[in-house]
Amino acid sequence: MFMHNGNIACWQHVKRELAFSLDRRWFHGVQGSTDSEWAFALFLDSLCRAGFDPDDAEYNENGFGHAALRKAMLQTINRINGFVATSPREFREEAMDTRSLLNFAVTDGKSVVCSRYVSSKTDSAASLYFSSGTSWKEGEGEGIFRMERRDKGADIVLIASEPLTFERDNWVTVPTNSTITIHKQTVMIHPIIDEYYNFSPSYSRNCGFAASKGLVSHAPGATQAAIASKSEEAQEIDLRERLEVARLKA
Repeated sequence: MFMHNGNIACWQHVKRELAFSLDRRWFHGVQGSTDSEWAFALFLDSLCRAGFDPDDAEYNENGFGHAALRKAMLQTINRINGFVATSPREFREEAMDTRSLLNFAVTDGKSVVCSRYVSSKTDSAASLYFSSGTSWKEGEGEGIFRMERRDKGADIVLIASEPLTFERDNWVTVPTNSTITIHKQTVMIHPIIDEYYNFSPSYSRNCGFAASKGLVSHAPGATQAAIASKSEEAQEIDLRERLEVARLKA
C-alpha cells in the first residue's frame, strides 16, 4: 500500500523523464496520469533496483523489512529531485516553482515507513503527526476518540496529516525532511540528509508554501499559530521525550 500527499514540481517535464527511467513492468502497471501514481511506480522500481523484487512471493509473504522500505523511499525522493534539477531552465522559469512536497507512506503489512519532505531549505513540508499509546478509545460524544496510555507500552501507533483528537499533547510533530518508521510498535525517526537538510536545531522554516497548497493542519489540536511558534529545537526535545518508549524497547 502506498500514499502520496503533496506534489512533484515541474510535473510536465518530470513525468516524461520519470516514465523513461522505469523498468517496463512498472511503466506498464501505471493506469493513470497523476504524479502520485507515477511516484508509486518509481518507488517499486527503486525497491527492485535495491535487490528487493516486489513480485517475489517470499517478500509478499514476510515483508521487505523496514530498512529496505526506507532505502527505496529515500531513493525515490532522490530520483525525483534529480528529474526536477535536470528540467530545462526555460521550463523551470515558466513553471516558476521547483519545490516538491513529498509526504509518502508505504507498508508491506509488517512495517510502515512515511516521509515528511520538501525540496527546499527554507520551507516546511506538508504537516505530519504521530500518536502512540496502549488503546484508542471513544471519548465523550459520538465520533470523538482519544489515545490512552496506561503504561510505557506503544501497542497502537497512528500517523496522520492532522491530529485526530483535540488533545494536542497526544500528537508529536514529525520534523520536516525526515522519515518515520513503525516496526513492531517501535517508532523511529531518521533525518533525510541531503542538500535541503538543515542541521541547526533552532532553524525555523516557513509554513507558507505548504499552506498555499492546503497541506498544513488547521485542526483544533494543532493550530497554525502553535505550529509556527514551536521551534525545531523544542520539537526535537518533545520528540525525544515521547520516543522514550521506543528507546526502552529497542
